[in-house]
Amino acid sequence: MKNKSKVENLNNSIGLFIGVRNMLADNVKDLDKFSDSIDELYNDIERLERLNTPEFQLTQLKQKYDIKARTYNQLFDAHQHNLITLWKLSRYILKQFKHFSEDEIKEYKLNDIQESIQEQSDNIKPKFIDLLKYDIKHIKDW
Repeated sequence: MKNKSKVENLNNSIGLFIGVRNMLADNVKDLDKFSDSIDELYNDIERLERLNTPEFQLTQLKQKYDIKARTYNQLFDAHQHNLITLWKLSRYILKQFKHFSEDEIKEYKLNDIQESIQEQSDNIKPKFIDLLKYDIKHIKDW
């Protein structure tokens, strides 16, 4: 019964990891599109400044640009925090593997999954300073 529980917990954690990873991949695509729209707006502003467009129109576009840029920065920060959360989840999953013997890992054919999670964890590992900022923010918000 304990083995079944270990496997179910691991399976649930891996399912969560995959879901979060896929969500973050979609977020990257959305951030990229958003960034492109901000760049286009910036280029429009520069073009209109060269054409001596009335200040009122330029001011409106600059305000729109500022709002979009701030929003992008906030979304990017949230994405960075989500990556750290995903990394922590990967570390948790790797710790769960320690509850399995080598024979169990072979029996349940978990070698490839363990290696994949380890590789992905290594790829998204945050810099120490980013991890420290994340932890400080969460302690402060707590």
